[in-house]
Amino acid sequence: MKKITLLFFVLVSVLSANAQALTEEIVYQRLIARKSDPKYAEGAPWDNSYKYTNTVKFIGYKPGNCIGSGCFAFMMDMMEYCSNYEYDVEKIDASYNNLPKIRVGDGVRVNNNSHSVVVLEVAADGHTVTIVEGNNGSSVRWGRKIDLANSSAGVTYIASFWPNVPSGILSREMTPTTRNVTIFSLSGVQLKSVPQTDMSVSELLSSLPKGHYIVKEGSKTYKVFNRSN
Repeated sequence: MKKITLLFFVLVSVLSANAQALTEEIVYQRLIARKSDPKYAEGAPWDNSYKYTNTVKFIGYKPGNCIGSGCFAFMMDMMEYCSNYEYDVEKIDASYNNLPKIRVGDGVRVNNNSHSVVVLEVAADGHTVTIVEGNNGSSVRWGRKIDLANSSAGVTYIASFWPNVPSGILSREMTPTTRNVTIFSLSGVQLKSVPQTDMSVSELLSSLPKGHYIVKEGSKTYKVFNRSN
């Protein structure tokens, strides 16, 4: 009985860690940390001589393939790094209806399929993004803004690992942390405040309409996109 209980405890711990390991805030912090790395710093050299061998599956390509160079290699390098090399990357059609699905860490193919970028931030409108990119003038560039809904952006597709990330919805018994959670609209209106809860953020958002929200969870504040409803 002790062995079974211990196995259950370890399994629950692993599930809890994996389901809660990846949030847009964590992905953003991983990306922005690379800005201080000389290889990825603003203005660092990055041209088509840079190749990248994928660690995870990408649109049918098995791991271990050199699937691109230049800006595409930079996109894959950054995406795999910020998702901890754990999740396959899928291609999402870049229709206007899919733009609100864009999340921090996603890659976007722009300029009519001639350039790749990585999303650092998504504006409240759901389609204006702040990006980091390689091979822009043979260099790494941080902070450029693009309105993906504008035809001049020439968006071809979105590359995302998020569809393969666990939802993070666990039973209350499996959620280890008790903290205060407050949910706001993007305009700052408080929509929900739950003191000392052990429910996941996904559970708390499930009763709200699909869309972007600001979440204050303990000492952390970040923006999320609620896919429920």
